[in-house]
Amino acid sequence: MRYVLIPATGELNVTGGGENAHLADVEDQNPTRVPLAPLDGLPPITGWVNSAGSPTYPLNEVGGQTLVNLGAAAGDYYGPVVITGWDEAAGTGIGINSDMSAEITAAYEAATS
Repeated sequence: MRYVLIPATGELNVTGGGENAHLADVEDQNPTRVPLAPLDGLPPITGWVNSAGSPTYPLNEVGGQTLVNLGAAAGDYYGPVVITGWDEAAGTGIGINSDMSAEITAAYEAATS
């Protein structure tokens, strides 16, 4: 499964792994899903953050702003941010394709400029 990881240090990584690899990168087996706005003509995407949502993890300013740029509610997001595709029918994260990755990268670049 291909997905985007933005650790609290702020670098964008397009990475992948098995079906639930994104959960390990969120550092939580029960992460909080962050709904995102639909991308024009592309499959749905969603964000994932640590369910604790607490300052025990460092504030992820870049990851949080990237989520907001993609339609998430404004707020403080702590720890790693992961962005995957979203299968509404199955209620689960799925891999992203190149077009989705490009849109996420554009939102990330806007967050860092």
